[in-house]
Amino acid sequence: MFTSKPTSSRNFFRGSFAALFVCAAAPAATPEYPFDGRWRMDTTSLKGNIKPTTFQLIDGGFKRDDNEIVKADGQFHHVSGSEYVDEQSISIKSGHVVTEVDRVRGKLAYTVEYVISPDGKTLTWHVASYTSPSGKAVTSETVQRRIGPATKGAHLLTGRWERVSVTADSKNDWILKLDGNRFSWRTEVGTGYDAVIGEKSVRIDGDNSGARALITRPRPDTIVETDLTAQGERVAVLSMQMMPDGRTIRGTARTLRKKTSTTFYVRRLTE
Repeated sequence: MFTSKPTSSRNFFRGSFAALFVCAAAPAATPEYPFDGRWRMDTTSLKGNIKPTTFQLIDGGFKRDDNEIVKADGQFHHVSGSEYVDEQSISIKSGHVVTEVDRVRGKLAYTVEYVISPDGKTLTWHVASYTSPSGKAVTSETVQRRIGPATKGAHLLTGRWERVSVTADSKNDWILKLDGNRFSWRTEVGTGYDAVIGEKSVRIDGDNSGARALITRPRPDTIVETDLTAQGERVAVLSMQMMPDGRTIRGTARTLRKKTSTTFYVRRLTE
């Protein structure tokens, strides 16, 4: 499970994933695997078919990918099509800096500062999520490089950008606990869930869309999280496979709507 708002680069830090299949809980004779402990994503290991991000900032209108156009006037405007954000404010601070503030049901959800390098070829996202149960900011940073030339007559943010790197603070660490058929995925700010493997889905604390997680264990070394919308639609898959060293988890994440697939490794920090 990742932590953050489900938009291209922010997907990697909140945990919206669903399962490919549903299996019964593992039998009592299943060997124990050392899932318990604190784990940190190795963001340098991220690989997948994540599409480039496309921005348009022309004539005072801001558009990211397939989202609707929002006036870049610093005021909040209603937006639709997402369970995570219903109001958005876009401000053009300079020719190299644009800020975004997102709210849902009147509460602050996310802030993003987009910073373009002096040569116009590198874009850095500084993201803060305020959706955790504790309300504390959870931050991440994504660096992207421009694809092709800048668009003449448009803000430097306009164009297509591909991911170079992602970093996240320690509040994104996974805190896992496996006790028999009970599995817990948490962060230090309270985001996550406590579930019974093979039984009903549970609410994901800190997910402001009302998403739920369904947990299965198809193999002794693998736990699969199925994320569903509040309406019950399966939207993504996260498979967590323990490696033989007991200190590395191989994650495989697939989004079912956008049909993206990402693999990464998570390293043990503590027992």
